[in-house]
Amino acid sequence: MSLALLSTLTFACSFFSTSQKESSTPTQELIPIKIPAETPTLAPTEIPAPSLPIGVVTAKDSTLSLFDSEGYTLAQVDTLGLSYADPNNIHIADAFSQGDTSFPVLYFSFEQNNSLLFSHDGEIVTLISTPNFSGLVGAAGEDIIAYTTTEFLPDSLVSDLYIGTTQTLPTAPSILHDNDAEGWGMVALVVDVEAGQPSGIWFSKRPWGIGGDIVFEPRRTLEYLDLASGYGRQILGAEANPSAISADREWVAYTDDGTVAGVGTMTIRNLNTGESLNYPLQTAVDQRGAGSATFSPSNQYLAWMEGSGWQMAEMPNFHSVIRIGDLAGNIITEFPDTALVPSSGMGVIQRVEPVGWLDDNTLIVMARGENWDDVLLLKIDIALRSPSFLAKGEFVGFAYP
Repeated sequence: MSLALLSTLTFACSFFSTSQKESSTPTQELIPIKIPAETPTLAPTEIPAPSLPIGVVTAKDSTLSLFDSEGYTLAQVDTLGLSYADPNNIHIADAFSQGDTSFPVLYFSFEQNNSLLFSHDGEIVTLISTPNFSGLVGAAGEDIIAYTTTEFLPDSLVSDLYIGTTQTLPTAPSILHDNDAEGWGMVALVVDVEAGQPSGIWFSKRPWGIGGDIVFEPRRTLEYLDLASGYGRQILGAEANPSAISADREWVAYTDDGTVAGVGTMTIRNLNTGESLNYPLQTAVDQRGAGSATFSPSNQYLAWMEGSGWQMAEMPNFHSVIRIGDLAGNIITEFPDTALVPSSGMGVIQRVEPVGWLDDNTLIVMARGENWDDVLLLKIDIALRSPSFLAKGEFVGFAYP
């Protein structure tokens, strides 16, 4: 499948966002509690950094494979009916221990009656039919999942947010309901957990039913919902496209799309001090902006992708570059897509983007070849400035011990 065709299918069928104006009065409605107009200022819960991943999980031909940091296969899981491999559709729902031969996976399937399915120990069961499913996110290494649904009404788009475990999701009620006249729906980004229980959800919005030559998922605003109190707090306004939240919830990375949508510079903000800084874009012809950011586990580095050119032109000229900076605003190193071709073993790389970290020195990036389905993972040793091959398949998440 070509990059141009996939961009159209992906964003035309499954992406959402918000144009909500910055205000102390949330527009969402907590079910069954309404968030009051005078919302107290709440600091998001302080979350300790999670354990480092034990490996990466990739999808290929309806099979998920767990690879360790050296590229050895640790386990495989069948995901029959998985229509589209993406972290927004899949969650590894438990920790992985040495000696395990499988791992539990929650995933969405168009083919199986638009349902959330659960694969574990060789069995696949349907948890719930969700015809209006629009995305999910899970807590790292935990059986805790938040997902959203969206539905068109005659004059608006309604979206609902749910949270639960593989046991409780089938009967979980909506905890947040949003009605947006401009066609933007909620998307859950991160779930906070305390003592094994969900404590908060970070969410944004994205637009439904758009198409075109889109490089980064369009989002607007960043909000936090405290599940114990039911109170919400806006973190970023409508001009901001949130890209990543650090593991300790101290930093957020975003692009400011308030002036030229989709061509914002990568910016980080310290949520404790309120201070912000940005990394100037590379000088490039047809600059398409920055996105796909990820913080290293201990906040030593931020990695992101910048794009230039056009993916859907008659003669596509799109190029991407991985950039890595410290949290003082300095660019440490960068890797254009062409520089990663030798370590990938592919003749051409049409897109490369960071997907996460194994540790503070090891960045994982996903590269796509001339054929969109020709996809693999590379790892980059930051200290040595050295990329190497890791595993074949599409990145769908990390497994944790």
